[in-house]
Amino acid sequence: MTENFQEIVLQTDKIRLTFLPEVGCKITKLEFLRYDFQWLWQDEHRPVRKPEFCSSYSDYDISGFDECFPNIGLSEYPFESEIKLCDHGEVWAKPWQVEVKNNSVLAKVDLSAMPLEFHREIVLDGETIKFNYQVTNKGIKSYWYMWSAHPLFRLPNKYQVIVPNGQKMFKEFGFGGRLGEDGVDGYLGHLNELTWPIVKSASGLDVNLTDVFPDSGVTDKVAIQTSGMQDLILANEELSAGLKFSFSNEINHVGVCSNLTAWPPGPHPATWIAIEPMIGISDRLDENIDLGVAREVKSGDTQIWSFSITLVDSGTD
Repeated sequence: MTENFQEIVLQTDKIRLTFLPEVGCKITKLEFLRYDFQWLWQDEHRPVRKPEFCSSYSDYDISGFDECFPNIGLSEYPFESEIKLCDHGEVWAKPWQVEVKNNSVLAKVDLSAMPLEFHREIVLDGETIKFNYQVTNKGIKSYWYMWSAHPLFRLPNKYQVIVPNGQKMFKEFGFGGRLGEDGVDGYLGHLNELTWPIVKSASGLDVNLTDVFPDSGVTDKVAIQTSGMQDLILANEELSAGLKFSFSNEINHVGVCSNLTAWPPGPHPATWIAIEPMIGISDRLDENIDLGVAREVKSGDTQIWSFSITLVDSGTD
């Protein structure tokens, strides 16, 4: 339900994207026109509405593709107690300034807690979507940040997540015991090192994370190290097509968050998988600073990073 908001459609002969500039410049539809298929999950049970600044992310429509900056999870900013970090960051809940060109959209937004300006340029190039990011520090001292893209992909059938075997990864959280014992809050074993794709479940069974079954009844997240990994493919078995994610060197991890009919509780549980290119391992900025995987931007400096999504034919054998 988006009739109360301006929609922007960026389209070539191969790709169509739909944006909501007033709601964090959320991407609501991602379509490669070779197929009659919308890749992004849409919540049929919660309408899109304008968020209150620094409110709870889960109180609103979380579907589509948001951006999380300068953090994801709630934590204290370690260097200045007066800086408040919002749930899933600030930028998803703010209106952005948007400039549309023939095959690109340039959007930007200023933070409230820090004097940082966040830019995202999206360029359509054949069957590739290029995401170019920039953060500029307009203040007089340095600030730390993490970042994550937050696209939720719908799962109408079995998918595969194709990553090189043996890639190092870390547990963020889990409910359902697929990544081992989860504890009451889901964070038992938080940041435990694992290896893609085989993990040991709480019941002692080997689980292959490559295969994504929509009705598994679990929700969990791992952060996979991108070093030594050329790309990641999210393959739709029914279409025999997939989305290939490629990353610039600044992106040190990619989160794989699976929600397989486990959340939210109640009559309408959702089914989606998020592929989240990240600067960071943990959802918490303070932990990422301690782990040496956050970034510091100095006064007057600009930093950049990028990733791309390309439609590919996929054999999922």
